Amino acid sequence: MLQLEDVRNKENLFKHFFEWLFNDNRIVNNSIHMCKDIDLSLCTYYQDPYIYYPEQIKAFFETSAMKRLGRISQLDLTINDNPNAFHNRLEHSKGVYYKKLEELFYNFQNPDWKKYIENNNLKLTLIAELIKMAGHDIGHPPLSHAIERGIQSRKGIHEEIGKRIMLEDSEIQQALLSISPDLPKVLANLYDENILNFREHDESNYDVDRLDYLNRDNLYIGSRLYLPLQQYKSVCVAKDENGLPIHNSDFSISQSTSGNGYIDVYDYGALSEIEKTFSLRLQRYSHDYIPPEVTSLEKTFSILLQYLENSKSITGQNLLEYLSYLSVTPVSDINLSIFLSWDEIKFDLELLDIAENHENPHIREMATMLIPQMDSFLNLIYSHLNMHSKSHDFSENELDLLRKIKHLIKGNSELSKNLKKPNYAMDNIIFVPEGTMVFSDSGDSLTQSFYTKISAYNTNEPIYIRDSSGKIYELSHHPNRQCDWDKQEVILKSTFLIVPQLRLNGFTEEDISAYKKLLPDANNPSIKNKNDVSINMQPLQVGHNIADAFELEL
Repeated sequence: MLQLEDVRNKENLFKHFFEWLFNDNRIVNNSIHMCKDIDLSLCTYYQDPYIYYPEQIKAFFETSAMKRLGRISQLDLTINDNPNAFHNRLEHSKGVYYKKLEELFYNFQNPDWKKYIENNNLKLTLIAELIKMAGHDIGHPPLSHAIERGIQSRKGIHEEIGKRIMLEDSEIQQALLSISPDLPKVLANLYDENILNFREHDESNYDVDRLDYLNRDNLYIGSRLYLPLQQYKSVCVAKDENGLPIHNSDFSISQSTSGNGYIDVYDYGALSEIEKTFSLRLQRYSHDYIPPEVTSLEKTFSILLQYLENSKSITGQNLLEYLSYLSVTPVSDINLSIFLSWDEIKFDLELLDIAENHENPHIREMATMLIPQMDSFLNLIYSHLNMHSKSHDFSENELDLLRKIKHLIKGNSELSKNLKKPNYAMDNIIFVPEGTMVFSDSGDSLTQSFYTKISAYNTNEPIYIRDSSGKIYELSHHPNRQCDWDKQEVILKSTFLIVPQLRLNGFTEEDISAYKKLLPDANNPSIKNKNDVSINMQPLQVGHNIADAFELEL
């Protein structure tokens, strides 16, 4: 069996694949010149830690809408709690593209699959699928899920906006047309139809998106665990009137040469690796994606916007108008140019302005809580601005941000001093026992709470795996599964107070100190002991004076 991660001529193998893939009379230019980017998430596992793509797909990566993802954090507010986690959505998007390329390349080794693609004229569909997965996160706003959950209040809205960008953005359309005049239509069709069972591998319990972000986030959070992509084979089975495979009495699924559909089946050896992804995902949600430290900051962001709106101050109005526009405008009516004009550089400029210049000191405090501690913030900006590149021209927004940062590094303002405090944000969150109720004089509740349930496995998105004897089972019936994954879940909840909000409502420092004593230290997330990470991913932390990186002539 081909082990792609162990070979030393990966570029030549992929070039051969793309030469076959682009050998189609609908392709404008079928000459293949390979490009590559190093992918840090592959470095601890692969001998060749590069992702490869032909120049035709590079044109898509070079569009403004895709390059913007280099200035959108993958883990948004998690960096405020974990300074290692500064990577961006462009890295992840290219990683998902590469996982999809691996999947197609493994299938390419199967002569029957290759013949099916050729006989059904599906090469352009494969190209569209690679591009679709490369652009799957193109609709994320700054702070990504924090805005989606707290402002737009609709899970998955970035997918709807992303679909519009992919199908309507003129620069992206030109990149598609430069490959084939038929590619825009083929790509649009992929959003509406489940061709070659792609949805099972793109949007499911075990897919290329989830596998990349778990591996990548795991590395940037500081762990060496890596989960390789598992291979599958398409199997013909009989299906019922609902399109589901028919089970035998022992819940196994019978293969049938005269069946009416195909399912993709993983070998028995993939079972333990797939189960590891479930365990890792639940762990990451508990400790990194939405732990109390992160959800309390998301709520602080929502509260800040409410007070900004009520304050009627000029400061922060640009941010308010943008977020209000996203919250009230139907996705079909959102102006994509307005949406794409915002990245985290522009967003950070607005937060810094509020934190430094708003008339109300407690609104300034809330805004400061949402900006990472100084060293983390500098690492993040260094990454977002691609400052390691010596031939880099900064935009006006980027220059404004760099000027502000130089001022903060050297200055002694209130904002500068607060950003240099190691735990400023969590010093302004008070976690309290569940059921604690605190009210303002007007009777409004000041107690904030968060509750969500994350399930390990959704049986509506079935995974089919063979057992040691070769029988096929859906995972929830697999005789060798570690546990009933469809019943495994984590419940994440917290109750907390936001100190600046208490101050805005007239609570004294004595009152605030009393609330801080309500929750025993052992149960308080804000004073948890963080383990040392085994990998330091911060670009300015190793052998550098962080501030020196920002000694630029601006």
